[in-house]
Amino acid sequence: MRVLITGSNGLLGQKLVHKLRIDELVELIATSKGENRISEKIGYNYISLDVTKKEELEKVILSEKPDVIINTAAMTNVDACEDKKQECDALNIDAVQYLTEVSEQIDSHLIHISTDFIFDGKNSPYTEDAIPNPLSYYGLSKLKSETLLLESSCRWTVLRTIIVFGVAENLSKGNIVLWAKETLEKGEKLDII
Repeated sequence: MRVLITGSNGLLGQKLVHKLRIDELVELIATSKGENRISEKIGYNYISLDVTKKEELEKVILSEKPDVIINTAAMTNVDACEDKKQECDALNIDAVQYLTEVSEQIDSHLIHISTDFIFDGKNSPYTEDAIPNPLSYYGLSKLKSETLLLESSCRWTVLRTIIVFGVAENLSKGNIVLWAKETLEKGEKLDII
């Protein structure tokens, strides 16, 4: 089975590459913007890909023809999404639209990583059909991306994460655990929804 991961330089993307590259049944293609930041280069093919550029994305996906696409590419910093809505939309909404369209063309199964931020936190635990009520622009952008999938004819799965944290190589940003630790060490107030 051919599997293509978007956002492979991120925390979740790196973890998936490390797990899937050793699976003999998987032919793995890892994609992310810029150079490959994963030190282990065996067991997969890396392609630099900016998922916000429709033509570039289509060219790679149509060339590679994956059976499954795992979309881990996203703008996940809640504050940055509020401040840079256009950038957030490009990565969290537009790129998902492009992935959906190309998945339909080649009948790929699109696995999309979403978030519990589509909910307001008032009625947890949530079922998959609970009514969303995002409190942040980040949550709204992820809800819009889920809606694109629901309205599409591609084969899809949405996985809603709660908090993704851990250690990975050469990350371009920290994660919530490291951020909270650094914030508290500075004696600053910690606001978490």
